[in-house]
This record gives sequence, C-alpha cells and structure tokens, in this order.
Amino acid sequence: MATKLRWRGPGAAWRPTLPGLSHQVTLFLAYNALLHIGLIGISDALLNFYFVSLGYSPQTIGLLQSLPRVSGFLSSVPIGLLANRVGVRRVTLWATVGLTASYVLLVAWPTLAMLGFSRFLVGLFYGAVQIGMAPLMVTLVRAEHQAHIFAYHNLVSMGATAIGSVTGGFLPLLVVALFPQATRVAGVAPEQTPFAYRVALSVAAGLILVSALPLLRLAETHRSPAVHGLFSTTSGRIPWRWLTWLTLPLLLFGFTGGLTFPFYNLFFRTTFNVSDKTVGTILSLGWVGMALLPLANPLWDRHWGRVRTLGITMSVAGLAFAGLSVAPTLAIGVGCYVVAISFRNVMQPVFQPLLLDTLPPDLHNIASSMGMLQWNVGWFAATAVSGFWQTAYGFGMIMRVVALGALLTAASVVWLFHDRPPYRAPMPETPT
Repeated sequence: MATKLRWRGPGAAWRPTLPGLSHQVTLFLAYNALLHIGLIGISDALLNFYFVSLGYSPQTIGLLQSLPRVSGFLSSVPIGLLANRVGVRRVTLWATVGLTASYVLLVAWPTLAMLGFSRFLVGLFYGAVQIGMAPLMVTLVRAEHQAHIFAYHNLVSMGATAIGSVTGGFLPLLVVALFPQATRVAGVAPEQTPFAYRVALSVAAGLILVSALPLLRLAETHRSPAVHGLFSTTSGRIPWRWLTWLTLPLLLFGFTGGLTFPFYNLFFRTTFNVSDKTVGTILSLGWVGMALLPLANPLWDRHWGRVRTLGITMSVAGLAFAGLSVAPTLAIGVGCYVVAISFRNVMQPVFQPLLLDTLPPDLHNIASSMGMLQWNVGWFAATAVSGFWQTAYGFGMIMRVVALGALLTAASVVWLFHDRPPYRAPMPETPT
C-alpha cells in the first residue's frame, strides 16, 4: 500500500501519510478498535466458556448463539430505513450504547431467560452497527480511496480482535489473582468459575461503552442533495427482489460463519484438549491473519478485479477448512485455521464495496440492510443446528460442510457479478 509525502506546515518535516487517511477516518478506526477488543475479541474467547461454567449443554449454547441472528433478521430492513432518515452515525452511536446495556444484563442476571434476552439485544444492536459500517465508510473518503479505507478498517478491527482474544485468555487468571476467595469453587479450576468469566465480560462491556467516545466527535453524514426521495429509481419503489439476489452470497457466507466462529474456542478445547489461555492465543493468531491478509486487497483489486479476487480467496479458504477437518495435530490444525479464516475474511472488505459500487448511492443503506438480513438468516440457521451437529457428528463433519459452503460462496460471487458494471450517475440534461 503506497504512502504519500505531504507538507505539514512551516518548520514541520515531510511525513508519510496513508492514502485516504484523515482525522475523520482516524476517529472511525479508533471506534472500531475499542469495539472489537471488547465485543469480538474478549467475548469470542470467553463467552461459550461462561455458558459452560453456568452448566449449559452444547445444544443450549448453540441456541443462545443463534438468538442474535433472529433479532438481526427481524431488524435489518427497519434499521436500514432508520439510517436513511436519521443518519448512520446516530444509529451506530445508539447501537453501541445498547450493546453495553446488553452485556450488563449478561453478567448481572445470568438466568437462561435473561441470557437469551441479552443475546437477542446483541443481535439487534450489533446488526445496526454492521449495517452502518459500509455506507459510513464510503462517505468518509473519495471513490479512489474506498479500497484503502476498507483495508484499514479490516486491519484495525481484526488486529484489535486479536488483542482482545489474547486479553480474554488471560483475564480470568487475573481475576483469580485479584479475587482468590470469590473464585474458589470445589471441583472447578478457579479461572473457569462463573465469577471469573463475569468480571472478564464486564471489562468487555466497559470497552464497548468507551468506544462510543470517538463516535461523538465524528461528523454526521447525509445523503447527497442530488438524491431525492428514498432512492432515485424510475419506478419509485425499492427493488427488493434484485437486492435480495445481489446479496445472496452473504447467505452462504453467514451460514459458514455461524457454524464456526461462535465455536472455535470449543473446537480447540475439545479436539486438542488445550487450556483457555492457549485457546485465546490460537484465536488471536487467526485474527492477526485476518487483519494482515486483506491489506493486499487494493493490489489484488488492481490486478484481478474484485470478482476474481473473491473467487480465488474463498476457494483457498474452502480448501483450508477441508484440511482443518482432518488435522491430526494441534500445529497443523492451527495452520489450517489461520489460512482458512484469513482468506475467508477477504470477503467482507471486498464484497461490500463491490456491491455498493453497482448501485446508486440512495440504495446503499437498503442494500447494506439486505446484506445483513441474508447474513443473519445464514448465521441463525447454522448456529441453531451447530450444537446438535457437534454432539451427533463432531467438528470434523462441520468443517467439511464449511469447506463446501466457502466454495459455493466463491461460485455465487463470480456468477452474480462477473459481468455487472459499476453504477454511473446519469448526466444532467443540458438545455437546447
């Protein structure tokens, strides 16, 4: 990724700046870093272990993990319409505060009903954050820098998640050191008690709340004044069928994610019998790979184009998931895991601008909502059955299903977008 040298004023040195980087972009990236440490990193490492410490079975955990997708499915389109009306920054800010509240419920009232309600709220509010991400990013930079900001966002988000995963692996041990009496339970390792996990997840909640501070300084974005009405199509109606068709790859993408990402911690603990600390470290390696590999997206975009890039990278991910399904040792398993999720993660920062680039700006929020709806449906279906499949067939079969899903995702992207040109705004009529 090339850098530019820019003069900073009298007496200042020439300093390298990254393409498309600005104060507003920096605030946006700071928000994402803090959010991902708490919401994704720490939670991915510990949340399932928290459920296990409370005595819940894999089937119940699978259903708890599916509830966010139910609320995400129900709210995707209404949130997109709300973002069109009040602005994506406001929606994202409100949703971040809501995520904090959902974590308070999670740790303060750990009954099954309250855990389910909390997970439902997480899906509602995180869905709102995800819907606003892509439309907000494309308003922060010029068109030629869109690939760069999506790469920066991915680097910061995944890097922060890696930090959160490592932190999550060590947090219960720190809680034990600080509160030895509270973590003393007969027959249970102190770092695996509900109290240890509760305190660790409270730290995650605090980071989510703090992440809202950069959003308060981010300027509100609005639709272009050239756009009239909800969107500018000749029919005056939203093309729901066409948007559903274009976002179909995210249905498969969500299904493969739902089968795996909520359960990688259980996969490595049960398959290779490793500790929480080791699981956190392994997960962090995957997040580092997910952060670094998409930095090549602008290069691949120039040489291959977005469609071929996704076809190649998702196919590589499918092969790596197939290898993970039969990995005989921890080292090979970790290697396949890192390759699989790193190449799989190229999908989001490439597909989102690919989709939005083919549509008029006034359809961006709605298209993002439809993409989130498809992703939620796939994720919900996967998490709903994953716990039962773990018990009946084991993780090996699940990884083979994921491998097939990744290959089908690659094929669907190529099929839908290989000959679809970018959207070009009509030229204004000139008087004769």
